[in-house]
Amino acid sequence: MATKRVLLTGAHNLIGSHILDQLLASSVSVRAVVASREEARDLQFRYPSVDTRSLDFAIVYPRDLITPGAYDDALNGYPQSFDTVIHTVAANPSEEADCLSRFIHLETETLVNLARNVKDVAKHVRRLIVTTSLTPFARWLVDPQAERSPRGANPSYHRAAEIDSDYVLATSQASDNIVYDTLSGWLRNAHAGFDLVSITAPSVYGPSIRPLENSSDLEEANRRVWNICSSEHHDRVTSPPYGIDFFTDVRDLASASIQAVFMPQIGSRRFVISAGTMPSRSVIADFIISRFPELGSRVRREGSPPRRPPSDDLPVDFLNPQLAANALGLARYRSVEETLTDLAGQILELHRRKEWKRVIQS
Repeated sequence: MATKRVLLTGAHNLIGSHILDQLLASSVSVRAVVASREEARDLQFRYPSVDTRSLDFAIVYPRDLITPGAYDDALNGYPQSFDTVIHTVAANPSEEADCLSRFIHLETETLVNLARNVKDVAKHVRRLIVTTSLTPFARWLVDPQAERSPRGANPSYHRAAEIDSDYVLATSQASDNIVYDTLSGWLRNAHAGFDLVSITAPSVYGPSIRPLENSSDLEEANRRVWNICSSEHHDRVTSPPYGIDFFTDVRDLASASIQAVFMPQIGSRRFVISAGTMPSRSVIADFIISRFPELGSRVRREGSPPRRPPSDDLPVDFLNPQLAANALGLARYRSVEETLTDLAGQILELHRRKEWKRVIQS
């Protein structure tokens, strides 16, 4: 079988880095699209034994994502043509996207721009895989100003007196539907030579491929667990997943994306990857203390905004997580306990390094 050649966007973020790691482990040749030279150097350092035939890089700056032709250079097939594109980057927020509807438009325009680039430049691509979470939509529903806050800014819970989890989930999923339907329609009308596979997670937790250097390195819903494990107010960060209780381990989301590369029969389909619900803050706190007693003095059980109790009337694809697992050949999803254990262990190591750094500085 011919070697696969994949263009992967967002290769340095939480989701993209796990996909990159699994692609390289599967002997797939990858061009990793990153947001800066620093990110490219970091990935080169992480994979020193991988030669340029198996891993090379392209830079697309976040501000250029919506620019026509932004991916032209990245999609240049030299020395080998791409057959698959995996996209993991959400739209870059702008001052114009000041509400959910405008953010949906921005996300849609960004994806259509990418698809147009693929059609015009990468003639051998046969599949576009869009791997995302619902968290960006939920964020705009609950706290749109979070997009404009520094990454490590304190959470702004005062903006949400109560979070209606059912409403946030349903509206976020409807937003994702709009983006998918618009992109699918564009592909049909443009007679693109590739199909679309959409893989969506409600919210994403799990350990990072890269060692954590500080709290600002935390991405996706991992920042919620950091806040639970941090007793210092100045150390807290804005806290996804903004009312979405269903979760996916990032490693399972990456595995689903890899499966989509190798399964031609699943073309033009959508999948929701969900392992069930993430428990309440107090339950997470108790589990972390039981697993890592040394974090006991740091763990905070309180602090989340109040939530309206969820109803039983939830989307069928979230109630039956095996729908996507069976189609993609996933043996099982990682459990809440596995996800929290691996993530909390990584957070504990970061706490230890920070304490040791303070000791040395003093």
